[in-house]
Amino acid sequence: MSWFRKVFYIGGALLLLFAGLWLVVVNDQTVSLNLLFLAVSNANVGIVVLISFAVGSLVGLLVGFNLFGLLKLNTRLYWLKREVRQLQDALGKNR
Repeated sequence: MSWFRKVFYIGGALLLLFAGLWLVVVNDQTVSLNLLFLAVSNANVGIVVLISFAVGSLVGLLVGFNLFGLLKLNTRLYWLKREVRQLQDALGKNR
């Protein structure tokens, strides 16, 4: 990787870090959250937005990489291998 690309990636990461910290500092109001299984009485709005963004990005990456389809294919492969093994056992008994 060239030095320009490294500097670009490091600069982008620092910019994102600065933007996240700025978001937390500027939005210093508190809010109470009542989630499904968790109740938070005093949470910083900036941190809530930052965590929501991080969780949404992670879910988007999982969907983007199509990991759910890969899990479905692995399950199908397991059942097909099991069926092949059963058929081989049935053929072995008939001989």
